[in-house]
Amino acid sequence: MCPRRPAVRCLGLALLLVPVPAPAQVLPDTATVDDVLERTLEDVDPEAGDPEQLAETLARLAEPPLDPNTASAEELAYIPAFGPALALAIVRHRERFGPFRTLAALQRVEGVTETVLAAARPYLALGTSPTRDPPRKLLGGLRYEILQRITRRLDLGRGFDRDTTRTTYRGSPERLYTRFRARNRRLGLNLTLEKDPGEAFEWNPATRTYGYDHVSGHLALTGLGPLHTLIVGDFTADFGQGVVLWRSFAPGKGREAVQAGTRLGPGLRPYGSAEENRFFRGLAVAVRPVPSLTVSGFVSRRRVDATVALPDTASPAAVVAGISTSGLHRTPTELARKGTLQETVAGGDATLRLGPARLGVTGYHATFDPPLRPEAAPYRHFDLRGRRASMLGLHGLVPLAAGLTLFGEMARAPGGVPGGLGGLHARLSDRAAVVALARHFPKDFVSPYGFAFGERHGATRNETGFYLGVQLHPHRHWRLAGYVDQYHFPWLRFGVPRPTAGYEVRLVAEYHPRWWLYAYVQARTETDEDGVPATDAGGRLLDAVRPATRQSLRLHGDYAFSRTLRLRARAEVTRAFLAGGSATHGVLLYQDVQWHLHPRLRLDTRLAFFDTDDFETRVFAYEHDLRYTLYVPAFSGQGQRFYVLATLLPASHFSIQIKYAATHFENVETVGTGLDETTGNRLRELRFQIHWRF
Repeated sequence: MCPRRPAVRCLGLALLLVPVPAPAQVLPDTATVDDVLERTLEDVDPEAGDPEQLAETLARLAEPPLDPNTASAEELAYIPAFGPALALAIVRHRERFGPFRTLAALQRVEGVTETVLAAARPYLALGTSPTRDPPRKLLGGLRYEILQRITRRLDLGRGFDRDTTRTTYRGSPERLYTRFRARNRRLGLNLTLEKDPGEAFEWNPATRTYGYDHVSGHLALTGLGPLHTLIVGDFTADFGQGVVLWRSFAPGKGREAVQAGTRLGPGLRPYGSAEENRFFRGLAVAVRPVPSLTVSGFVSRRRVDATVALPDTASPAAVVAGISTSGLHRTPTELARKGTLQETVAGGDATLRLGPARLGVTGYHATFDPPLRPEAAPYRHFDLRGRRASMLGLHGLVPLAAGLTLFGEMARAPGGVPGGLGGLHARLSDRAAVVALARHFPKDFVSPYGFAFGERHGATRNETGFYLGVQLHPHRHWRLAGYVDQYHFPWLRFGVPRPTAGYEVRLVAEYHPRWWLYAYVQARTETDEDGVPATDAGGRLLDAVRPATRQSLRLHGDYAFSRTLRLRARAEVTRAFLAGGSATHGVLLYQDVQWHLHPRLRLDTRLAFFDTDDFETRVFAYEHDLRYTLYVPAFSGQGQRFYVLATLLPASHFSIQIKYAATHFENVETVGTGLDETTGNRLRELRFQIHWRF
């Protein structure tokens, strides 16, 4: 299926997918940070959580790169090309045979192939390990960073009308983001400020607004003898496989089929992102009384957005009917929810390293004021309730002989119900690897601070499933990967009136014969059960479920003419249908051009065409955006999208980025819904960022 009118354009896009000879030029066979970001994040569903924190973490791994001779397995596991299994294998190899003299020597580790090393190169460098600076030099060598970002939609919704007779947004349409950071190898300082579009820029302590609506900051110390980590301010806590505690974002199912289910929790980490929910605020400490034991503890006390039900005859005291996670405070209703729930959490973890193995225990106790009492909807019957919640879990990751790694985490939920996940990662050879993972979170299992692997990525509850992923390298230029995931929801979900089940299959074939040519084909199908309205013989309206299938086929090509000019094109078709119903279809075609006009100026552009019959056939596509940000739009309807991103480097440590994007829709008179509804058939946006390091 191709857009009905611009057929010639479709043909032009398709031609760019055909391999042609490249110029006779030798360039290093390495990836860039942008390549790794796109590969890791292009299939991220934004509804699963805010992945910008992961995008920032991946970008910062290269500033400065990790030294494979000193970096911990937890740090190396963050590199997408490695994952936990290879990270542990690298550490085990250097402990046994000594440090790596060159990065190429990493290929002596089983599983680190030429392709894997090329993908990991942006994050690796020898000789970047920190030295043991004396305390008096703690403030020496600080590197400072200032980042200012301003974005604005040029076509505004009716929420920005100045009609005082109806509800409108309280503030201006600009999104403002400011960050100051200072750090060296031991000390980190951070202050992050953000105002979302529609939020008022004001000083109002009564609404906890201090100019910017969101304020985040921390002071962090690392590597001072037995004191491994000390954080005052905002932080995340990520342990084990994420069943009990995992506040950072983590990728779910994607093209990296054998790394999706295995994690190696990095522990306590300072937080400086603009996401307003997934972090703790207070004091966090991690110590290593002996090299093989890490003990972590934290206390967090922060205000959370919530809908508070006022006292009535049924409830003599105020209670929380629901927690809001949007982070938006644009209208009086949204502002009334700001910081109405006080959340106090005290917890920690103790992890013992027995050679390459990790065994640990994680737990916390939380209190809520006012207490939680969710609304009486059937699908929320097992939601967390009351004033207190405690959770305790055991986690382990044990590498065995012959490339086999066992991992898992079991936990007791606040209601006393057990649940968890477990699996194995097997590297059969340099050319084959497999991962198998089983998860079981009963209907009354709730983990409010967990973010474990699953079909509903990040919602660690109400799910049982089995995942099998395989990766093969039949030839140095070919990589085959795929997975099968079968799952069951034992209780109701929003919009689904009874327990349901489903499965998903993804197959990927990648071809990378030269540094200048890369292509892959991806086929994906998923069948689950959706809630649909139905009528009985008497014409009465009933809630029912019916199997729904969504399929997609993608062809992607990447071709570099030279070091300065690179083309990328994609064609993707989708198909969706309910059992017994007719099918709907969608298509996305786009052409990217990346052009280094000058060593200090780069342009990234895209022209995309989309044509979908309905929302079910929407297509997601990762876009290059301002540094440390992520944008994955969902294309639905008929239209075109264009953007150009200019990156200017006037000095070695100073960058300016400007992005203009416009989406035109066909056969519509308005775009968006509610207060974001815009008259007309287009949406335009301007984004600007200054980044200065000194």
